[in-house]
Amino acid sequence: MIQAQTQTPEYWGLNFTIKSSDIEQINNHFLEVERPQTADELARVVIAHRVKEEARNVQRLLSGRTVYQPKRKYEINEELVFPMLQFAHGQVKSVRPGHNPQYGEFSVIGVEINGKEREFAAGLQADHVLNSESPTAITQMVDVDLEQLYQLYSYEVEKKLVKKLETLPEFVRLSNEWFIKPLMLDINIGHLHLAEAILEINEGGPLPPAEILPHLDLDASSDVSVRRFSLNYAMLHDDRFDEIAPTGLVSWFLRRLEPEDVRNVPERLKYTAVSYDRALLSPQLLALERELDDEWSELEPVGTPEPTVLSLTYPHRRSGTLPLSSRTRPLFPTSRSSRQQIVFVDEGTGAEMTGWVVQDARYVYGLKDWYEENGLAVGGYIYLKPATESGKVIINFDRRRPQREWVRLATVSDNQIKFELMRRSIGCGYDDLLIVGTDVVAAMDALWKRIESHQRSVSSLLAEIFPQLASLNPQNTVHAKTLYSALNMLRRIPPGPIFAELVRHPAFQPVGDHYWRFDSSRWRVG
Repeated sequence: MIQAQTQTPEYWGLNFTIKSSDIEQINNHFLEVERPQTADELARVVIAHRVKEEARNVQRLLSGRTVYQPKRKYEINEELVFPMLQFAHGQVKSVRPGHNPQYGEFSVIGVEINGKEREFAAGLQADHVLNSESPTAITQMVDVDLEQLYQLYSYEVEKKLVKKLETLPEFVRLSNEWFIKPLMLDINIGHLHLAEAILEINEGGPLPPAEILPHLDLDASSDVSVRRFSLNYAMLHDDRFDEIAPTGLVSWFLRRLEPEDVRNVPERLKYTAVSYDRALLSPQLLALERELDDEWSELEPVGTPEPTVLSLTYPHRRSGTLPLSSRTRPLFPTSRSSRQQIVFVDEGTGAEMTGWVVQDARYVYGLKDWYEENGLAVGGYIYLKPATESGKVIINFDRRRPQREWVRLATVSDNQIKFELMRRSIGCGYDDLLIVGTDVVAAMDALWKRIESHQRSVSSLLAEIFPQLASLNPQNTVHAKTLYSALNMLRRIPPGPIFAELVRHPAFQPVGDHYWRFDSSRWRVG
């Protein structure tokens, strides 16, 4: 059966490209509908255009020519078209008798195609696939099921179309919607001043564009989707405003009224990448790195949101934040924007707390008061799970009756960190290998800044804290998790560089089960 090219997987495959005629068709489509369109809707425009284009091309190729079929007879100079040869056309140049006892009497015609003469059977009454195709069916073969084509190929067409549109300045994209600049409304500085005032009255937001638009006196004759798109585009390019909704939604907030630790990354969470050789990490150390799930570790995120448990580290306890790590990231909304507002729901009390996802810096802000109210310790277990309502995350911790426990407590003396075991009241479940604390927060912050200004190496910091921690253990050993937790009181750093330094430097010696011993006689800087 002769099949239209647009009905084949090959047509829409690797070699499919967006042509200038496709872009022209999209422009015409926008001029016709006069409103923003999704990428999927535009992909459908391209597919429909290609089908119509092929239909026109087939009609042009068939015009004034005879569709070749082996059963028919032809005359010299007769114009033929060959659908099975991608509608190649040619002129009959010769006719001679054919000879094949199996087929009876027939003729052989010589047809000139693209400057070369090829021979075909004519007057052949034997069964042949081309004899079963009626010329009418061939001319109608491009009457295809467009919906089926959309289902099969729109995803691939959409990807290539978006890539092409992103290179063309006349097209504008907001989330998954596209529009053309000539049809957008003019949003002037006065409109933006009004939008700022509206947000300020509403404590900064968040407000969807539908609640801002009625106050701006825009052209009411234009489609509301055009007004919304034009406003969103203008606000997106004005530094006063922050778009904070998950993918698929739009909500605006006044940037200057956002919490300080949302607009600017807390000092304790800033990580300057450290180069190290990951090949030094054994499978066991890589598994431990995965268990710690630091947001700056080189870990692939899990695929879907699922309940997870994490241990609170000192930088996040100090900043009132959670890590946006491989296990926690899927629980929070994704967006092209760098910040999104979410709601934490305390599973124990039902209380709701406003949180902020800061994508680029990999943290979620908004838990400082919750940590304080519940007495969360460094190393404490925190439970997260998805809520049924979009934009919310359920949070809890291992609630226990407070008991006095022996914990590692950090102090500062002579610009160095010191550790000792002290009894403290702990009202939550915790990882004993990670728990550290301090009563001298201001002194620890000052030491942090001093170390940061001196750009101390990982190995020198390990050499400073190791003897202090080892003295708390009768075996004079320290677990790698404890080193990670304690070192992050002095410098923000993920487990990878720490573990690599333990393996690389001869002063650090493994004794099994992730415990290490420090040999000061083998210590050297570097």
